[in-house]
Amino acid sequence: MSEWQRVNQNKPCQICHKPTWCAVSATTGLSLCMRVASDRQVQGGGWLHGTGNGSPPPQKRQPTVDYEAPCFDCQLWYETVRRVANIDKLKPWADQLGLPVDALDIMGAGVVGEMLTFPMYDGHGKPCGVRTRTLSGDKKALLGSRAGVFLPAFGPDSDVVVCEGPTDATAALALGFWPIGRPSCLGCERHVVDTLKRFSVFKATICADADGPGLAGARKLADVLRACKVQVRIVTPGHCKDLRDWYKLKVVRGIVETTWSQAEWR
Repeated sequence: MSEWQRVNQNKPCQICHKPTWCAVSATTGLSLCMRVASDRQVQGGGWLHGTGNGSPPPQKRQPTVDYEAPCFDCQLWYETVRRVANIDKLKPWADQLGLPVDALDIMGAGVVGEMLTFPMYDGHGKPCGVRTRTLSGDKKALLGSRAGVFLPAFGPDSDVVVCEGPTDATAALALGFWPIGRPSCLGCERHVVDTLKRFSVFKATICADADGPGLAGARKLADVLRACKVQVRIVTPGHCKDLRDWYKLKVVRGIVETTWSQAEWR
């Protein structure tokens, strides 16, 4: 797939008729719609439409869903867990992960049995799912969850850093940044965009895991954010795999900012 051009107000998507998110190929005429499903789903997000002969066939417009609701009451579940959460329960997890217990608490972490839990939020700030982590490091989501982003309990009060996972987000918070954690290196781009818009933030650092998938996912997110008029730079966590590993080496914000200052804002 090459020469993809983003839709706009003058040339909206031929499939969903919206002026944002989607794209059309200048060479094949295929449409990449982010809202209307087809039998050709793209791994990075969206669905292909058309025959590739330069003019996609007319598609019946389908109603779009703002955000897909979870299959259980995430808000009630989260509030119930937080009512019984306390620092004593979080302390062993903080020690194991090498993170400050108060930062875990601000990220909404809770403990259920032998699982550490984090709430996920949609772009409107509503809980939409729950990520779990076991003592052995296995990471899953509760059945019925919808993918969302990990956020602290308060709005932006510092530079915004988008990273991967709730523990990297916790490390970013501990370093004095305001984090947005994605559940993986790909996906949830819309949740990130809507979260930034909700807080009127137009500049963000993307801290990618130092591997191929992490950097590829960061570049994809950066393209989306720049298309939405958000200034972006892509950085990596020093010589470490991820931001939590870097934090565990006792790095301080000054060193982080000095290291990241070499990255170009675009």
